[in-house]
Amino acid sequence: MSTPSAPGQTSAPTPATEAPPAPLAPQIAMDVPRAGTSLYHALRLTPAARRPALHLWVRWWHEVSRIPMDVRDPGVAEAKLGWWRQEIAETAQGRARHPLTQAWLSLPSATREAMGEAHWPWWQQQLDGLLQLVHQTRWMDDASLQQHMQQTTGGACRVAARLLGARSEAAVTAASLLGLGLRQAHQLARLGQDARAGWIMVGIDLLQSHDVRAHQLSRPESPMPAGWPGLLATLHQRARATLLQALDAVRALPPAERQALRPLVYLAHTSLALAEAVHAGGETVLHQRIVLTPLRKSWMAQQVRWGWLR
Repeated sequence: MSTPSAPGQTSAPTPATEAPPAPLAPQIAMDVPRAGTSLYHALRLTPAARRPALHLWVRWWHEVSRIPMDVRDPGVAEAKLGWWRQEIAETAQGRARHPLTQAWLSLPSATREAMGEAHWPWWQQQLDGLLQLVHQTRWMDDASLQQHMQQTTGGACRVAARLLGARSEAAVTAASLLGLGLRQAHQLARLGQDARAGWIMVGIDLLQSHDVRAHQLSRPESPMPAGWPGLLATLHQRARATLLQALDAVRALPPAERQALRPLVYLAHTSLALAEAVHAGGETVLHQRIVLTPLRKSWMAQQVRWGWLR
């Protein structure tokens, strides 16, 4: 189910025409984010000189994050992630075998040097979080789940912030918090979809506090338990609060760093809109995934470009 366009959206000024991002190497170009997706618009908000590195990071993240979802045998999934762990270690030493890591080493040296040697553990941290998904489909306590989200998506946004040109610890910390909010909103929008696939992305303690059972997310009942609206409201308000706090932190940065993080600011606003749509839909999220329309995402990107959304 798609959310309706914002009032007046269809009569908004036509977004300025912009050339698509510079192409990547042929072997990986087909996998860059599809036109119309939120990541596509975020990349178009990125200065052209910084797009190739950010493309590679996004493409690598998509490559490895599919493993827990696509590979049902835990042993095989663990082996694939282990291969990537070794590949990242080798790439850090200047030796790469995969087209993605080879492309990373072919980036201008100034781009890689600006990231510093300390960024390699962030790549490994993503693999640690994905390995956790292979072996863990339930979280007994919500705090552990939030830590997992911070480690994975929060860490990914730390890398993205560096690639976008942010250098201060305040900017990287704001990006990390923003990543947590993105993941909270994403998990909210996929609540039923993930549950049907076997992942209960809500802490069992939080479910119990609202008297909702895990199986009721994958096999919704009619009517749902009396605690369901409260659970939905809690998840919605948490994602919203995290994103708003992160946006406030970005607004407090110097102008140059605020400009650098503009693609992440765009993702934050789309996630806020998505969280609102999920909350308004009630039980709909347990039956089908809720997404924003391509037109709405495009219009929000233009608003960020013009400085109307900050």
